[in-house]
Amino acid sequence: MPVDFSNAWKTGAKIVNESISLLPNIILGILIFILFLFAASAAKSVTRRLVVRRRTHQGIGLLLGRLVHTSIVVMGFLIALSVIAPSFQAADLVKLLGVGTVAIGFAFQNILQNFLAGILLLLQEPFRLGDVISVTGIEGKVSDIQARATVITTKEGRQVVIPNAVIFTNPVAVGHNEDTKS
Repeated sequence: MPVDFSNAWKTGAKIVNESISLLPNIILGILIFILFLFAASAAKSVTRRLVVRRRTHQGIGLLLGRLVHTSIVVMGFLIALSVIAPSFQAADLVKLLGVGTVAIGFAFQNILQNFLAGILLLLQEPFRLGDVISVTGIEGKVSDIQARATVITTKEGRQVVIPNAVIFTNPVAVGHNEDTKS
C-alpha cells in the first residue's frame, strides 16, 4: 500500500510560499528597526550633552539618555513588528502585560528597589563620576552610575558592581574629585 505524501507536500509548499511573500515585510521591518536604533543612539547622545552642559545632576543625564534610548528602541521594535505582522497591535501586548503585573512586580522586586535607589542617588548626587567611595568595605573610583547599580574600579584595577539599594541603605565614605587630585 503506497503512502500518500500529497497533502504534506501541499502544506509544505504553502508554508514556503507564505514565507517568501512575507520576505519584503521582514526586510522592511529590519530596516525600520535599524533606523530606530540609529535614532535612539543619536537621541541618547544629544540628551546626555544637553544635561552635562548644565554641570549639575550629570547622573540624571546618563539616566535620561538611557531612558530615551530604550524608549525609542522599544517603539522601533513595536513598529517593525507591526510591519512584519500587520495583525499585531501594541494594545494587545499592553493587555497581556496588564494581566501579569502583580506577578512581575513580585518577581522584579529587587530590580525595582535598585532602580528607584539609583534614581534617588542620581537626583541627590552624593558622589559623581571619578569620586572615590567606600561602601560595605569596598573602596574604589566611581566609573559609572547606572539606574540599577554603581560600578567602581578598585585600586587593583578590578571593576565592582554594587547594587544601588546597597549604596542607598549603607553608610558611604566619599572622596570628591577635588580631594583626589592631590
